[in-house]
Amino acid sequence: MFSFQPIRLSYYGAFIYRIFIVLVLYMLCRFLFYFLNTDLFHNISGKEWMGILKGGLVFDIAAMFYFNGLFILLMLLPFRFTRSQGYQNVVKYVFLIMNGIALLLNCIDFIYYRFTLRRTTLSVINEFSNETNKTKLAGLFFLDYWYVVLIFSILLLLMTWMYKRVNIQPVTVVKRGAWFYIKAVLVLAVTVFLAIGGIRGDYKHSTRPITISNAGEYVSRPDQMYLVLNTPFCVVRAWRINKLQELHYFPGEEVENIYTPVHRPAPDSLPFKKDNVVIILLESFSKEAVGAYNKDLEGGSYTGYTPFLDSLMGVSKIYWNSFANGRKSIDALPSVLAGIPSGQDPFVLTPYASDSVRSLPHILREEGYHTSFFHGAPNGSMGFKALVNMLGVEHYYGKNEYNNDRDFDGVWGIWDEPFLQYFSSTLSSIKQPFFSTFFSVSSHHPFKIPEQYTGQFKKGPIPVLECIGYTDMALRRFFESAAKTDWFRNTLFVISADHSTQAFSREYQTAWGDVAIPIILYHPGDTTLRGVDSSGVIQQIDIMPGVLSYLHYQKPYLAFGEPFTGSGRLNFAVSPGNDYRWIENDYLLFFDGRQSKALFNYRTDRFFEHNLLEEKKDTVARMEKHLKAFLQQYNNRLVKNRLVVK
Repeated sequence: MFSFQPIRLSYYGAFIYRIFIVLVLYMLCRFLFYFLNTDLFHNISGKEWMGILKGGLVFDIAAMFYFNGLFILLMLLPFRFTRSQGYQNVVKYVFLIMNGIALLLNCIDFIYYRFTLRRTTLSVINEFSNETNKTKLAGLFFLDYWYVVLIFSILLLLMTWMYKRVNIQPVTVVKRGAWFYIKAVLVLAVTVFLAIGGIRGDYKHSTRPITISNAGEYVSRPDQMYLVLNTPFCVVRAWRINKLQELHYFPGEEVENIYTPVHRPAPDSLPFKKDNVVIILLESFSKEAVGAYNKDLEGGSYTGYTPFLDSLMGVSKIYWNSFANGRKSIDALPSVLAGIPSGQDPFVLTPYASDSVRSLPHILREEGYHTSFFHGAPNGSMGFKALVNMLGVEHYYGKNEYNNDRDFDGVWGIWDEPFLQYFSSTLSSIKQPFFSTFFSVSSHHPFKIPEQYTGQFKKGPIPVLECIGYTDMALRRFFESAAKTDWFRNTLFVISADHSTQAFSREYQTAWGDVAIPIILYHPGDTTLRGVDSSGVIQQIDIMPGVLSYLHYQKPYLAFGEPFTGSGRLNFAVSPGNDYRWIENDYLLFFDGRQSKALFNYRTDRFFEHNLLEEKKDTVARMEKHLKAFLQQYNNRLVKNRLVVK
């Protein structure tokens, strides 16, 4: 491909040149990452770019040392045999393999970042470890995003060509004596010293190795952190799921007064009512896709992709400000079924997932409910079967129980339409009262719909929207079937997305849009559960206390959310990441674990252009106080296994 004659450099000159190759390729990946996701990073000024590139170099140097430790050691061993051709061939392959892996990780995030809005870590591998079709999924990814495969191949060729551009200058006469070893040891010592500084970020005594959150030092807006970071660094720094540290922002009694996850319902004259409860979790249904939420988009002409949900919202209770507590499917189930959000790591992947938990299905089982979970994927997919079993669900219905591969989509599971019909008919065979959760699968990569529906659903700027239209139709047919049953009018339906997805309009390409999802409460037999609450803030972890409050449950329990109504609500939503997002009333606060970084009024400032951190200090102080109390309760209760009210 390239025919230039190689350049000859000294041994240590060639070593420095090879390190330079790595840093150049990392920076090139940063620009490719930006250009392939420009719609997610708006209005970056020249000054902001200087900060991003400065910080990017810091993180690239750290990643370079992480991935090239073996290469550096092999190059700098203080022995004469390191100069031999055979030995250098081994060194070459170590360099190309390790940095090839690093380039692959960066290339994966050219696309995967659009769906998670964070750099990839090993938690992604853990999330998909239970899939039986990983090879097929990878193949589909390569076909759909062939251009990323092409970019990766070009980067590998470029790295190999650059490596071969320099040969080590042969030494015809090797000096005898101690000088060779003295120089070699000195170079090794200097490199170790530089590596310590590179991994730590500087040489200050108080500095520890930089971590993902340190990227916030180089940006003016939190979303720009992902331009500073690189994926190889994030994979290494999140190699192990970190154990939580106990927090002590406030004394025990004071923190309970500020915020407590312990719910002790006030005496209620109404008896516990054993209405059925059905929770429907819709894969990747962002609020942006739902027309009824977005009548102001596109100059008022936007209609969305969910005509059935739009109509259902007209006879339901909805909260205009409704949010997910994470960006992955495995974040959603503990949030919805147990009122436990993810922290910096998904709850189910932490050491605390085995803590004692009294979830919503567990509590309702104690009240005589039949509990079940429906997911059309192969049993064990996403680890859901083990998770819902841990959360107290008695009966699991998956692809195995459905037992008809003619309705298998070939990748993820049974198409949503037939599986929702199976869901309806199976519920009709269960003794009431029952609690059941349905998790859809069809609105997922590779974004296919059944052949018989080709051309029937509106396509949009991103491929998932056609699939959302298909699942919306499947929901309509489910409710048509359910309406004919004897359990329908005695059932509370809670419909929510598991998480948001890639945004296509600028209004949703923000820290608010990242987590904005529909949460709809529908009870065909209760006309009081209607209307729109435009000021309330609800989130997935509110579903458990919200359902229990609706049923007039009177016993104490623990959930990190709040009932949907009632005095004393903080009216908040929380979302983790490399920083925390705390939504309270009209404002969204960014907090990095040490201090607040930004404050925006998400209602009036849709594009997050006006940082109110200095202007609204009282609001910042109040929100930070609530967030710190929440984090203290969350960390300390998980660490001490205090998730059950005794």
